[in-house]
Amino acid sequence: MHKELQDILGLIRGQTTPLALATLLRVEGSSYRRPGSRLLTDGEKILRGSLSGGCLEGEVLGRSVDVLADGQPRLLRYDLRGETDLVWGSGSGCEGVLDILVERLDPASPPTWLIWIEDVPRHRRALRLATSLEGAFPRRRLEEEESPGAEEALEVIPPPVSLWILGASDDSRPLVRLAKELGWQVGLLDHRPAFARPERFPEADLVLSGHPAQRIPGLELDGRTAVVLMTHNYLKDLEALRLLGLSGAGYLGLMGSRARSAKMVAELAAEGISCGSRLHSPVGLDLGAEDPETIALAVLAEIQAAFQGRAGGPLRTTRTRVSPP
Repeated sequence: MHKELQDILGLIRGQTTPLALATLLRVEGSSYRRPGSRLLTDGEKILRGSLSGGCLEGEVLGRSVDVLADGQPRLLRYDLRGETDLVWGSGSGCEGVLDILVERLDPASPPTWLIWIEDVPRHRRALRLATSLEGAFPRRRLEEEESPGAEEALEVIPPPVSLWILGASDDSRPLVRLAKELGWQVGLLDHRPAFARPERFPEADLVLSGHPAQRIPGLELDGRTAVVLMTHNYLKDLEALRLLGLSGAGYLGLMGSRARSAKMVAELAAEGISCGSRLHSPVGLDLGAEDPETIALAVLAEIQAAFQGRAGGPLRTTRTRVSPP
């Protein structure tokens, strides 16, 4: 689940009057934003989000006034191909056909599909939400099949990345702060009670003390979970990695030198334990990082790339589709 969507959900919960939510459901061709992008408004100003590079926001804001007035959703289609993009904006990069749904939300009685989305972080299961693109009143439903209907738009909403940091030294602080800025769920674990204190990491969702053998079996580690080991204690990292190799965590990052990592992997292999391609050590992308802040940036960038199935190299050397924020 993206940070933008988390912020929108928080704003909806904090309001007492109806709001209008615009969702980019489908794109034919290219677009500045991807399907699933949202814009929340009270009819006067944009509260959070965007749908384009700025060329459609004013138009959608105007249509939201009508939706708030009569409560009827609008399914809007904008064709921005060719020279039309220059009319709507100024060559902002919207060069496709966009289907946008604008609907009124009453915070006092939210629709069922919104409750489904709110449950995603708690249940840690991806949500497949199909929205009808035909008829006067678009309908939403849970999609269980691999492909939606011909006149439906499918949105897959994964749970947010869960990051566990093993080691509560000062160099863990920027890792916590930056991860929370991304909307990730963040927990810390340290065998030293004096270090594992919530007041030292106020942004963290959970701070635990205890030895790895005591705590790791009780952690919920799934395929969207990343664990970064940075206790700077060889035996504690080895103890943790022994358990993590048998866990369902999707990413394991080990701080330290290549020689240290190789020795640890060899010891575990002798015990019949392998972390496979999940283990990244030295952890992080090669950004020339030298201080805790830039190291945190390198680590989080590698985790993001790993969960997206990307190599993390420069976009200019790939044919990867660019998706601006």
